[in-house]
Amino acid sequence: MKIFTRGSYLGFQTDILSYRDIIISKTEYKQKEDQSWHCHENPFFAYFLKGGNKELRKANEINCSAGTLLFYKAGEFHSNKDYIPGSRILHFEIDKNWFNENKLNPENMQQSEINNLTVKNIFTNIIREFSIRDDLSESSVQSLALYLFNLLIRQADKKPAPSWKYNLDKILEEQTVNKQSLANLAKKLKLHPVTLSRQFPQYYNCNFGEYLRQLRIQKAISLLAKKTIPISDIAEHCGFSEPSNFIRCFKKQKGITPDAYRKLL
Repeated sequence: MKIFTRGSYLGFQTDILSYRDIIISKTEYKQKEDQSWHCHENPFFAYFLKGGNKELRKANEINCSAGTLLFYKAGEFHSNKDYIPGSRILHFEIDKNWFNENKLNPENMQQSEINNLTVKNIFTNIIREFSIRDDLSESSVQSLALYLFNLLIRQADKKPAPSWKYNLDKILEEQTVNKQSLANLAKKLKLHPVTLSRQFPQYYNCNFGEYLRQLRIQKAISLLAKKTIPISDIAEHCGFSEPSNFIRCFKKQKGITPDAYRKLL
C-alpha cells in the first residue's frame, strides 16, 4: 500500500500554497484514477469544490459531492473510485509539528465526514485566503486552523447527542427546502416544543430558523459548482422566495456573494 508524502495526492495539482507547517492545494481528477488503498503521512482535510467520487474507508463508504468535507488521520488507509471527470478538491494539510506546537492531538478526531456547518463556513474563509494571498493570509490561515481544530476536538469530547438529534438531522436532510415549524417537528420527535426549543441551540449553536437557512445555503453550494445553473434557479431550488433573499443570506453566512464564491471554485 502506498504512503503519500507531504503535499502529495492522487490527481493533478493545479495550484498550491505552502505556509511552513500548512499546505493548501487544489487538485483535479479524471474519471479513472488509481483505486488502490493508500494513506498520507500528515493529517488533512479534503473539501470537494466540484464533482465527486466514492470514498472507501475500512469501516464505511462515503458518496462525495460538491460541499462534502472529509478528514483523514495520518496513516489512515482509504481508496477512491468513480470520480466525476473534472472533479476538484481543496486539500488542507497540516504537518505533525503544528499539532505538537499547539498542543493538539488529531487522533482525538473521530469523524471521517464532517457535516458541522460552522466548520464548513471556516473552509469558505480558507478558500478566500487561498485566493487573496496577501501579507496577512498566513496569519489568517493559522488562526483559522486553530479555530477549526479546537472546535472539532471540543466537539469530539462532548457527550453523545440524544437520539432526537439524529432523528431531526434525518428529517431536515430529507426536507431541507420545505417550510418547517418547531411545533410540528417536536410532535414528530415526540418532544414538547419548549424542550426542543431550549435544547436545540446546545447541539446546533444557533436558533432553529438560522440553522434551516444554513442547510439551504449548504445545498446551494453543490449547485454553484455547476456554473451553467443561473443564481435565480439555485435560489428557487433551495427554498428562497427571491434571489435577493438568497444572495443576502449567502453573503451573511459565507462573507461573499454566491457569484463571488462560484468564481473561487
